[in-house]
Amino acid sequence: MKRASRLEYARRVNRVVDHVREHLADELSLATLARLAAFSSFHFHRIFRAVTGETVFGFIQRLRIEKAATALLHDDDRSVLEIALDHGFSSAATFARAFRARFGTTATAWRAAGGPKERKTGKAIGKGRKASRAGRADTRRRPMKEAAMNVQVRESPPYHVAYMRYVGPYGPHGIPELWMKLRTWIDARGLGSPDSITLGVAHDDPAVTAPERCQYDACVVVPPDFAPDRAVGVMDVAGGRYAIASFEGSAHEIQGAWDRIFAAWLPGSGYQPDDRPCYELYRGSPMKGTKPGVFRCELSLPVRPL
Repeated sequence: MKRASRLEYARRVNRVVDHVREHLADELSLATLARLAAFSSFHFHRIFRAVTGETVFGFIQRLRIEKAATALLHDDDRSVLEIALDHGFSSAATFARAFRARFGTTATAWRAAGGPKERKTGKAIGKGRKASRAGRADTRRRPMKEAAMNVQVRESPPYHVAYMRYVGPYGPHGIPELWMKLRTWIDARGLGSPDSITLGVAHDDPAVTAPERCQYDACVVVPPDFAPDRAVGVMDVAGGRYAIASFEGSAHEIQGAWDRIFAAWLPGSGYQPDDRPCYELYRGSPMKGTKPGVFRCELSLPVRPL
């Protein structure tokens, strides 16, 4: 019973997290978020902090400033003030204080420098990297045949998914275990088939968000009328234009493939990242017909014209 109760708490709080991500520019009152989670306003703030390790407004402020920081790097045609207002800040002064408190510099200096130092080494991936500045040293070390990628830009449909969430550093630790849990859940409900589609959705840029705060969802596409249980939440993954590259390899190699998209393909593509999450798309049984520990998927980067 205790485990079921914890899952229910996590599911309700995740509803709020998803809502905040989709409505960062809106007014997000404690009462509204508490109703969404079906908890009393009096206790919701404490519950949210117990589940996430952050206060409600601390989470909202962090997400707003991090998404604005990412937008500064790939929206060159928009002013700092425009980006601040679009991400829920009421004035330039409020944004400036919050930005300096989070990153220790001004938004203008951040934009001119291309973000944090990690961006310049090509070590981190994320949906909002300034590709023309990121990973240059890493790209120069690569042979040309390795840097060359077969990337196609095409329209992808929206997906309605059931998901389980992992919070922590991206990479081979934690996320594979999350997928094992989801696949057990899928098999128990008969949702697996040769035509099934699963998605791995990375919500954060680990060059901007602290690794322990990064969120990753393991998802399976479900019908519109699917009723979730306590083990999963439901959400919609946006459709639109994506740059898509095929990947075959291990969990240790997938970050390098993302790095090559950003550093080798994106700068000369005529596109820039759009403000939607990256995801990995898996069809059927992604490990069938491959070597042990190897899987196939499509790396999908949301883009718009430069």
